[in-house]
Amino acid sequence: MVSANDCTIRIGQHVLIRLPSKGLKVVHLQESGRVSLGKFGSFEVSSILGHPLGSSFEIVDDNTVRVIKSITDAGDIWDADEDIQKKELTRMFSDSAENNQNIIDIGAKIQNLTNDDIDELKKSGASSQVGQLIIEKMIANHDGFDKKTIFSQEKYLKRKQQKFLRRFTVDYLGAAELLEYNLEKDASKVLDLSVDSLGLMMTYGNIRPGGKFLVIDETGGLLLYAMMERMGCEGTIVLLHENEHANIIMLRYSDYDESVITKVVKPINWLQFAEPENERIQLDEEDFEPKKPKLKEQFLRKRERARNVNEVIDLVVEGNFDGFVSMSTLYMPDVVESVIPKIGGSRPVVIYNQYKELLAEVQQHFTNDRRVIASSIFETRARPYQTIPGRMHPLMTMRSGGGYVLWGTRVFPDESVIAVGKGMKRRREESVESGVSLTSANVAEDTPENFPASETEVAETREDDVEITNDAQ
Repeated sequence: MVSANDCTIRIGQHVLIRLPSKGLKVVHLQESGRVSLGKFGSFEVSSILGHPLGSSFEIVDDNTVRVIKSITDAGDIWDADEDIQKKELTRMFSDSAENNQNIIDIGAKIQNLTNDDIDELKKSGASSQVGQLIIEKMIANHDGFDKKTIFSQEKYLKRKQQKFLRRFTVDYLGAAELLEYNLEKDASKVLDLSVDSLGLMMTYGNIRPGGKFLVIDETGGLLLYAMMERMGCEGTIVLLHENEHANIIMLRYSDYDESVITKVVKPINWLQFAEPENERIQLDEEDFEPKKPKLKEQFLRKRERARNVNEVIDLVVEGNFDGFVSMSTLYMPDVVESVIPKIGGSRPVVIYNQYKELLAEVQQHFTNDRRVIASSIFETRARPYQTIPGRMHPLMTMRSGGGYVLWGTRVFPDESVIAVGKGMKRRREESVESGVSLTSANVAEDTPENFPASETEVAETREDDVEITNDAQ
């Protein structure tokens, strides 16, 4: 359950700051701290505390802020009703063209306001009004502004607002927002994962509170953060890793207590997973009795670690996990051989990879192995569209990648059952109707145990009739 405190900006919280330029910044809010936003200025943390997450602010004098409706807020225009908005926009864009065919983009020659003039404007007046003043001057000194369409003029205004207005939005830093931030900084760190693919994995993996999941995460803990968020920190996640210590550095942005992370996330290395009984730490209470008082803390840590390792080993030996979720660069056909036996029946198996060809190889392995059925590879894209009355088109530039997701269901095939298709039964019926005796090969292949007694008797009687007829001839 989300409390009221989780929906407001508070001290000690990690938040995502969205800038007008589409830039992102992760900030840890500290008491009596000041946050710098580069060319957009700086503000005191105390001036935004208590406001709901998702609020937008504008920086004013003395490093304080005032609340606004949105980053692209145009002032009191948007507080009025629709008719007043239309009239005000008509006044702002009184001169416009039907199309953009007369626009000739010749850079500085079409804009009479120089960089020196803009620098002078930045030094004059109240800081909260400087950005709007610069935009108005640029529009007034733009020789081609009246030749743009209204839609083009609005886009021009929005671009200048993103550049000059000192505004920002404070958002909750969830797993999706953290992924968005890392994609902008370094997409390879999160294996080029998209928000759409992450949501697909959470859905197909049936991630839910109270579940027990086996996970491989090579994104620094981003996958773990998304799962803990969806599970409400209720359940168990056994994390497989190949190093001495698991890399879960991104969980520091989650604001979860260390005790909560320890309770939910149970790391185990591959050697302990492959040979659990050999890696179990034997506890001898006599060895943990320190001979000197100053060694007591060291012995207590050692005993606690031994208990944690043995607890995770017990979970692995028990098996029957509620699902397997992987986001890794390991060669998965070899990995699943060790992992699949630990997954419970009718449980999902979800594997993410940047490349479809590697998942196709895993899918072929599942087909031959028969312990995971109905495996499918998915690719998802969410495409933003620009819309104006009567027209719409997608954004011209989008980030590529996003990866692929393989999903299947764990089953336990019964090796004692030999499936026989309907084709053999149909051939037997056709042979009976035609009066031709079955060949010895067919008789050997279709043993009586595979057919009802009534059908066997009819077939044998018919074969006797055929032999008698041949003798008579």
